[in-house]
Amino acid sequence: MAPHSPGTDQIDTLYWIGIIAAALVVLAVNAALLLTVRRHRATRGADSRREAGAPGGGLRVAAVLSLFALVIFVLSVVFTDKARETPATGSAGLASAKSQPLTIEATGQQWLWRYDYPNGAFSYYKLVVPADTAVQLQLESTDVVHTWDVTSLAPKADAVPGKVNDVVFRADEEGTYQGQASTLSGQAYAAMRTEVDVVSPAEYEEFVKNQKSAIQAAQERVVGLIAQGEAP
Repeated sequence: MAPHSPGTDQIDTLYWIGIIAAALVVLAVNAALLLTVRRHRATRGADSRREAGAPGGGLRVAAVLSLFALVIFVLSVVFTDKARETPATGSAGLASAKSQPLTIEATGQQWLWRYDYPNGAFSYYKLVVPADTAVQLQLESTDVVHTWDVTSLAPKADAVPGKVNDVVFRADEEGTYQGQASTLSGQAYAAMRTEVDVVSPAEYEEFVKNQKSAIQAAQERVVGLIAQGEAP
């Protein structure tokens, strides 16, 4: 994972802590097994005998494992707490989002995401947000549970029917970030992807303005055709 938002770097660090911890446990167990086999391997013609462990050996092993688990637990709590902090809009972010995050509705349906912007514009599949700006996505679903998953920008979050879940992120640089479905939501869930385009605040404002104008023009065109009896 390549972190591009506050919080995702802590999650990335937790992934690496988990991998390293698991690797250390595997190495320690295998080293102990090899050492035991080498130390107590039988010689040809020797009679079998019962081996006893060193006094207090079990307690020492338990103490080491308990300390190891405690360290992992403390690190997990610290990094998880930091990852859950709500990011604020930076100095280069959208001016109107300085006091509170830019709120955008994200609606999941089989099998497409729809994004509704504050000015009434909307888009499908592609979400456009300003860089260095705190963005609050309000996740909803029209049918089944969908998971919004753009790991470079934010933790996974579920869109649940009849419920609104929030996810807040702040993209630190312009670019395009890909997301994909990670919860089974039907036969075409694997094709339910999304794309987040992070642009400058000026480009974002231009996008939502043009998007709203294009939608209004299309609606007026349809109304005109219906009035003239030309609509199918």
